[in-house]
Amino acid sequence: MTIDRRSGVDSQRLGWLAGWLDAEFDALLDALVDGELADVPELAVARQDPRGEIRHSVRVHLMAFADSVRHSVSETDVALPAFLTRHTRALARKDMPTLPALLRAFEKIHAGLWRRIAAALRNGPYKLAPEQRAEVLELASARLFAYFQVASGETAAAYAAERALLQRRSTSQRSEVVTALLAGSVTPSAAEQALGYDLNATHVAYVAWVDDLSNLDRLDSVLSTLTEHIRPRQHLRVSTEDHCQFGWITCHNDTWLGVVRDIGLPAGIHCAWGSPQQGAEGFRASHFDALEARRVGEATGLAERPEPVIFDNVAVASLASRDLSSATAFVHRQLGRLAGTDELAARLVGTLRVYLDELASPTRTARRLHVHPNTVVKRVERIEAMLGRKVDPASLSLRVAVELAPLARSTPPS
Repeated sequence: MTIDRRSGVDSQRLGWLAGWLDAEFDALLDALVDGELADVPELAVARQDPRGEIRHSVRVHLMAFADSVRHSVSETDVALPAFLTRHTRALARKDMPTLPALLRAFEKIHAGLWRRIAAALRNGPYKLAPEQRAEVLELASARLFAYFQVASGETAAAYAAERALLQRRSTSQRSEVVTALLAGSVTPSAAEQALGYDLNATHVAYVAWVDDLSNLDRLDSVLSTLTEHIRPRQHLRVSTEDHCQFGWITCHNDTWLGVVRDIGLPAGIHCAWGSPQQGAEGFRASHFDALEARRVGEATGLAERPEPVIFDNVAVASLASRDLSSATAFVHRQLGRLAGTDELAARLVGTLRVYLDELASPTRTARRLHVHPNTVVKRVERIEAMLGRKVDPASLSLRVAVELAPLARSTPPS
């Protein structure tokens, strides 16, 4: 069979399909609209005239499909009217109906058309001989599949693009309001209305960041898992431009603290938490605590560990290190050779910190460090030799110097 003859046969088949669509257009339209409303009820949610809007959309698709049958050279030559993209984006702005509901509607139209074409080929005034029936049905099936494949793909792309644009706008607006709230340039009531977040509560802020942009998706997953375990009454999160996210939660008690302490952060993901604070001022104060916890955590290396940095655990180092030069000089006066940068000094200072926390108990210190008590005793003897004096657990100066030691280690004494 030559190409020309084949083209002529296809034209005859397409002629039957185009003629049937034109003759049965109104009946098809009513039947397809009834089927959509019955099988996809989400299409009718929160609309003033659901049947009218659905009828208009289905009518445009029927007309576009009929045009593709009459004018396109092949089943892959399908072009949708620009109206459909604009209509889809308008639906996406309302998020009503959802994209899955729209795609199910396409499936219903596709299936409904195919069933009616097959019935017309067998019965009534459009009935064809059996040898022609299979050929027309095959061509009609290919055309239907091609059209609704394009329609579904372009609809999904337009819907997703509009939702992504709305999300970016919402995120940007939320970030602007939070920035203004932190700066005190917006009233708490206006911020509450814009954010949908009650400021008359006890807030705990966090700062989460990544070393590389490729970890941002993992950061979202970690924060989602964390909040699922905390189950906060409220959760507000905004992104910044420096691989970082700011967040706030409100809880009825301190259960958040246990969850945060137990979480293990993946490599390349870091988190610092502020202290619980009340009201709009507390919203700001807890955020600045979280920022300070990050600063101290990065300066001391605590932020590189799997555990989040908690402000109350580094508050002394935070307050005492505001004047880093003076703090460094203080550390070197108190610790002497223990303030060195070598690995031995760092290990001994770590032992001393736990030893002071455990009120000079070698047994409890050994348990926390996972070593033998005799090892702790020998380390303390070495520490006292380097200090030139006995370790006094009641010495506030010694405790502060130990907390500041990691910060001072990277700064030479003046």
